[in-house]
Amino acid sequence: MGSLGIPGGCGVFVAAVLAGTAFAAETPAAPAGGHHSPGGAGTGALHSPYSGARDVQATGLLPDEVEGLTKGSGMTLALAAEVNGYPGPRHVLDAADAGQLTLRPEQRQAVQGLFDRMSAEAKGKGQEILTAEAHLATRFRHAHVDEPTLRGLLEQIGTLRAALRFIHLRTHLETKALLTPEQVARYNAVRGYDGSGGEHGTQRH
Repeated sequence: MGSLGIPGGCGVFVAAVLAGTAFAAETPAAPAGGHHSPGGAGTGALHSPYSGARDVQATGLLPDEVEGLTKGSGMTLALAAEVNGYPGPRHVLDAADAGQLTLRPEQRQAVQGLFDRMSAEAKGKGQEILTAEAHLATRFRHAHVDEPTLRGLLEQIGTLRAALRFIHLRTHLETKALLTPEQVARYNAVRGYDGSGGEHGTQRH
């Protein structure tokens, strides 16, 4: 990760945010008034949606995230670029195919090349993340984890996730460099980022 210019502490921060989000999702809300009434909650309210989910136990991730990492999907990782004037290659190609954005042949070829490279790199990094997350889940499943080990694993996962996001964001930078200001403005209009009411699709990149 050193070549990407991302400090090691970034990994800890990213992992901590992810861990905090997961904890919040699994923590049941207190009843109105802040008092717990013994026997007042039915078993349905306490039953975890993750119980019996072997895939979740093995990966430590929800199926949608596993799918996104496997396919190299954008997963809104480049959203900061996409909505602020840095087009994503997949959506540029989609807009061109729909007749909503005109590209010169050499531009289309270059944008396609960026997308293909990004997809391959994202899939590879996604597999690394899946392996690291599965190792973390295994450690917990077999109770082979302590604080130093946990910190090391989270730093590794955080660094990998930062590298994946870099792959997506860098491609948005490169895509914008291939387009004229007029094409970028047209892209923003088609996508609805200029207030024209277009679709704000951010599912992929």
